[in-house]
Amino acid sequence: MKAFGYDHNGAADVFEEYEVPTPEISDDQILIQTKAFNLNNFEKSMRAGEYKATTHQVIPGRDVAGTVAKLGANVDGFQVGDRVVAHGHGAYAEYAYATAARTVKIPDGVSFAEAAGIVTPGITAYKAVYYFGEVKAGQTVVVRGASGGVGSLAAQLALNLGATVIGIGASKNEAYVKSLGVDEYVSYNKQDPALVLANRADVVINSALNGADSDSDARIVKENGIITTVGGDEPLSNKQFQFKPIMPTKAISDAEALTALLKLMAEKKLSIRIGYELPFTVAGVIQGHELLSKKHDGRIIVTTETK
Repeated sequence: MKAFGYDHNGAADVFEEYEVPTPEISDDQILIQTKAFNLNNFEKSMRAGEYKATTHQVIPGRDVAGTVAKLGANVDGFQVGDRVVAHGHGAYAEYAYATAARTVKIPDGVSFAEAAGIVTPGITAYKAVYYFGEVKAGQTVVVRGASGGVGSLAAQLALNLGATVIGIGASKNEAYVKSLGVDEYVSYNKQDPALVLANRADVVINSALNGADSDSDARIVKENGIITTVGGDEPLSNKQFQFKPIMPTKAISDAEALTALLKLMAEKKLSIRIGYELPFTVAGVIQGHELLSKKHDGRIIVTTETK
């Protein structure tokens, strides 16, 4: 099968097209014929060698949507040909694989590109809202980085729960975030969010890159509120609050999160912004990784079904 990967670290152009064997699956896994995969910052960092040096051939990718090609002996609830999305492995290829526990069917009305694009940011946002943030109806939730993949989904999930949602982001993203239905928007390049929103949030969800401006989160949250963040250290403050870094947890499974997210998408109560749909070629993958290294708006999807 065709696959896109690299055997050493470097810039986006280290990617090559390989011909590799189709993955062999275990009894609890599903083989997926790839229709679309989502590019994530983690994959960019791995490719660049920011975590460790690459010494062997790597076929990256976790967020994959496609059709079921083969089922493991212990898998039930799926059939060959089903449209599925998974938090899987080896997504940058014609065939990827995933455990059945991390695979869900794609409902009618949701495209392969949309399904692939929601996996990593969606699971993160879902756990931020439902588990770490413990968001409830009637609360005020402030989302920092509200135009990004995680932030935009977290804002919509909180709104669907009946919370009042305030977004923080750059002024250029105000129209997009307001289109999601937020109650208020604060442009950090025009106002100081810590002053405008002081002591207003029951929950602060900081989804900005590396948890940026975390110290001001402590000024925004109410006494005894919750701050949950994708990164950064606990803010320095004399105020009492719960600080909850967003991290992997088994309290909510990937399948549970994906099923809920896709249901909301099918009902048109949740959307993901796709900025780029690139061709299923090594050139498309290289272009996608070049975009990852720049400021970009929306998810970057490589798909076999480009328009």
